[in-house]
Amino acid sequence: MKKVTGLVLMLALVVLCVHSQSKALDALWTVSAKTYPSAGKFSTPKPWAPGQYVVVGQLANGKRESITTTLVVAKVGNGWVIENVVIDKSGKESVSQMLLGNYDAAMKSGDGSQIELIWIKTLEKDGSVSKTEGQALVLMKAMMKSTYEKLVVNLSEYVDGGSVQVPAGTFAGTTFVTATTKILGKTIESESWFHPSVPVNGMVRSKSKDGKSVSELISFGFDGKPRIP
Repeated sequence: MKKVTGLVLMLALVVLCVHSQSKALDALWTVSAKTYPSAGKFSTPKPWAPGQYVVVGQLANGKRESITTTLVVAKVGNGWVIENVVIDKSGKESVSQMLLGNYDAAMKSGDGSQIELIWIKTLEKDGSVSKTEGQALVLMKAMMKSTYEKLVVNLSEYVDGGSVQVPAGTFAGTTFVTATTKILGKTIESESWFHPSVPVNGMVRSKSKDGKSVSELISFGFDGKPRIP
């Protein structure tokens, strides 16, 4: 009897843990009733400016996995500083910044491979900030290449994506795009919807071709403040 009781208790604790993990994101996965009318064909995102940000939720197999806030911090030389704040399903938060060189040139040509990762700063648990640059960045460049290259969106062909509803609201007249990306040697096919009202990269919704991975816009704005000075 004690073994059965112990097993029941253990299962109850597991359920409680999973429930608390999901609640960590549920409170942040807000839903807006706002509507955004069609604003013409989407070709490139709005020109970057400090304060622009998007909050995007990531789902895996229909379950909420994380929320990422991407903020345009400042222009430095020929590059831009971008900050990412990621909250996972357990409520754990990670904050980092990266300096992306040649972004404007990459946007103009539509070639994301022109972007150069100059450095990465990370906010540590004790409040200190660590910086990685030079040779120490080689591995990170390989791992993050596909992530920051997605910030470059330059569409030559328009495909009507219709109206798309996400937590951030309902967006009419979206532009639909299919793409193929290689991440660590693995080829991933995706479908995405863009709208001119959205800053940073213009994305409203994106999903893998098999539907297992989905990203949806939760909110966006133009007055964001960085966590790392």
